[in-house]
Amino acid sequence: MKNTDKLSPVSPIALYATAVLFFTNLVGYLDRQVLNLLVQPVKNSLHLSDGEIGLMQGLAFVLTFTVAGLFIGRLLDRYQRRLILIVCVAVWTVSAAAGGFARTGIELFIARMGVGIGEAALIPCAVSMIADYFDEARRGRAYGIFTTGVYAGSGLSLVVVAFALPFVETFSGYLAEKGLQIEPWRLVMFTMLLPGLMACLLLLTLTEPARASVPQDEISHGEGIRDWNRQRAFFLPHHLAAALVTAALYGVTNWFPTVLIRDFAYSVETVGKVFGGLVALSGICGSYLGGILTDMGNRSAGVKGRIAVGTIATAGGALGSAAVAVGGNAALSLAGAAIILSMLSGVLVTAIMAMSDVAPARSRAQITAVYFIFTGLIGAAGGPAAIGYVNDAIGGPGWPLGRILGMVGGVACIAAVGFFVLAARSTPRPS
Repeated sequence: MKNTDKLSPVSPIALYATAVLFFTNLVGYLDRQVLNLLVQPVKNSLHLSDGEIGLMQGLAFVLTFTVAGLFIGRLLDRYQRRLILIVCVAVWTVSAAAGGFARTGIELFIARMGVGIGEAALIPCAVSMIADYFDEARRGRAYGIFTTGVYAGSGLSLVVVAFALPFVETFSGYLAEKGLQIEPWRLVMFTMLLPGLMACLLLLTLTEPARASVPQDEISHGEGIRDWNRQRAFFLPHHLAAALVTAALYGVTNWFPTVLIRDFAYSVETVGKVFGGLVALSGICGSYLGGILTDMGNRSAGVKGRIAVGTIATAGGALGSAAVAVGGNAALSLAGAAIILSMLSGVLVTAIMAMSDVAPARSRAQITAVYFIFTGLIGAAGGPAAIGYVNDAIGGPGWPLGRILGMVGGVACIAAVGFFVLAARSTPRPS
């Protein structure tokens, strides 16, 4: 289905809202990703294995993220989205800082679960609001801008921690002289309170957009699940493809800093500066260009055009994974990581826009929450955990961590291409 209608002007309110949602997304990933550069000190302090660290990075967050998402999605489809998001930002901010108090792996796991509960509202809310702020032909670019916050936040967290760590260590030493023993990684987590507060204040200034939907009292309980089930021939392979792409992407963002430290003897400070900049640049470019290309695909072939863009980029992610698996030197591994980040960040924009086009407006947030059950449990939780446990099982001489990371990511991307092809064959008419 082609979208050839003349585009109407974009309102300043919609542009401002996109900027605020972008910043909120950036803050969310600051809180979510800061643990990745602190793997070694956290592992040593709490006596965790690689597999258990993988659980902290993935399952602890995703378990509550996906379950809470269903309930929060229902609330977002019925009540004021802006206020719900403000409450959830406060929850994840306090939970991220609370991780600094953890004395055991279980306590850190619980704190990360709190981050997941709070962040469960962010993307369903953004998808729903952007769909009401923008017409169909512009949603991809707007959502692409919002998604760049993921990589800006991920990269910024690594860069900031890298530059700040020497000062934090000095301050920790000063506190120790005064009789207060606080490890540097804990101080880093405590600082996560400030950006969360800023996001809450900005969200208070947003204007709630009018819903392109039926009156809320006409939406029966469970309507979102029924809407998903009516189009399951499309949604099921689509969600599985996106989940596998997420597994490959999260594998890189969560484990590649450790690859540079273990396989190539990078310092934590150098990793933060190099990989943090790489994440920000590759992810921002990939997300923004993905938004532009998916809108071009939509104008030429509707939802199938969006899926085609995602399929091609996923194949590119498989090539990047192969470069990481071959490794051999840091430059080749970094190039492979850049390809993965740029390609797969764009894929997730195209995937969620295809879903948004198909999902009815009345249940878009609920269907988005179902989507995140797949991408959360299989992707965000399964990807990092799989790499950790595979490395526990076969890692060692001749099997560097980078090889395992590339192999797991490559297999995930190849399987995702197959599922995207199945989704394209079952593409319904956009709602």
